[in-house]
Amino acid sequence: MLSRLYKNILVIGGNASGLAAASQARRENPDADITVLEGGDYISYGSCGLPYYVSGIVKDFNSLFTYEPSYFEEKRKIRILKNHRAVSINTFKKEVAANIFSSNTLSADNGAGSFLTWGQAGRNENSSPGSINFGPSKMNFNSISLAYDRLVICSGASPVIPDIPGINSKGVFSFWDVKDAVVLKKYIETQNPKQAVIIGSGSVGLLMAEALAVSGLKVTVVESKNRVFEDYEVEISTVLEKKIRNSGIQLLTSYCVDSINYNRESGQVFSVSASPVKSVNGEKIEIEAQVVIAAAGIAPNTGFLESSSIEINENKAIKVNLKQQTSQTNVFSAGDCCLTKNIVTGSWDHIPSAGNAIKAGRVAGANAAGADEVFEGSVATKVDKIFGIEIARTGVGLAKALDYRFNAFKITDNFSSHAKSLPGAENITITLIVDIGTRRVLGAQMAGKEAVGKRIDVFAAAITNEMTVDKAYMLDLSYAPAIATAPDAVTRICGKAISMLKSKRF
Repeated sequence: MLSRLYKNILVIGGNASGLAAASQARRENPDADITVLEGGDYISYGSCGLPYYVSGIVKDFNSLFTYEPSYFEEKRKIRILKNHRAVSINTFKKEVAANIFSSNTLSADNGAGSFLTWGQAGRNENSSPGSINFGPSKMNFNSISLAYDRLVICSGASPVIPDIPGINSKGVFSFWDVKDAVVLKKYIETQNPKQAVIIGSGSVGLLMAEALAVSGLKVTVVESKNRVFEDYEVEISTVLEKKIRNSGIQLLTSYCVDSINYNRESGQVFSVSASPVKSVNGEKIEIEAQVVIAAAGIAPNTGFLESSSIEINENKAIKVNLKQQTSQTNVFSAGDCCLTKNIVTGSWDHIPSAGNAIKAGRVAGANAAGADEVFEGSVATKVDKIFGIEIARTGVGLAKALDYRFNAFKITDNFSSHAKSLPGAENITITLIVDIGTRRVLGAQMAGKEAVGKRIDVFAAAITNEMTVDKAYMLDLSYAPAIATAPDAVTRICGKAISMLKSKRF
């Protein structure tokens, strides 16, 4: 078999996509030597659950993890090397250079270490053997080289650290992995802060705003754009924004953080200074804070590829084909570090999500072991639940549809989550984007208190299969008075779109 030629398979990254790749490679080739390099102490955890650990909703630290390393080593015969951070790849020699760090495992009872976020330097470290500064402490490491026949890069992404004066103060955190969550929670428990500032209002920023508010802190969110969730239609993001403001969070849109102010002796943050963006009238303000979380977005972890021949795009994401193959035929990639084909537009975009990471990882791992599988792409489906509001989207918004030369229109309306005769019925706001010529559903977005995730998945399936709005209208959706209306909100918004197409009222 062809798969028998690839005996030595090396995977960089020990979370969703990397472990999916390693596991699928093992299924494809029972005799392969498979090794996973993980730069940190932990593998197989759901980062989406970390804000709930900080807030105390998730009480058991160990429940954050899906599998222990021993599971992969004993059950699947996959070698797990924690604290092995890849720093460079030589594709000619087929070798990966890695730095080996001593373990700095943090438990729920051990928040030792700098209160500054772990690994701003370490996440993208490309230095020679020696030590890396992590706040006031250092981590020593040794270096090794590992050979491979086939390589799978699943290095993920990291928070973008904004270049703001005072960003390295005590009490300033990024938030992405287990250590971030443990250190932040320990800081809150031991330092008893009263005020927090979140820089950025994406999913991470708003989930952390909710987590800190639940923990008893007064929270201010500073966003440079003129609204939260700008990748949503304004009709949908407005529903969330109203809920945030009504939940006691101070939300400053169209403001930029100028500096993080700290005590020169202790290094402890005490306030944040922010100014309105140039196009907005307003005054510079100072916000008291003993905790600041930088949540200004994420970027692919690909700094270690700069000296390699593996192609990346202008935003540092790895270029792949449908087989998850990079520009080097024996190197594959999956997850948040690489691009994904957008099924609607045909473009290759950075679409980070756990679902995409796992599916692409399985394909990358199978092909690294000699298979010939493809990952067709994504419609960028996403859902969050923030301050009791479910907000979700799939496909493309109107602006993107027009950018890609679809002759599209948008319709928005409100529908009941279930029969109004029963208690608890709430409005769901739905926006639908449809192409006029083909009548194809291009995108859908919605916000409401319940059953939004259920309904967005209907549209995700419809868009993936290039269904017209007419076919989507005819779907046989479930009904019970406590669960839906008759017809369902999905059917009703499609019916309204069909009426608009018939009357040509766009």
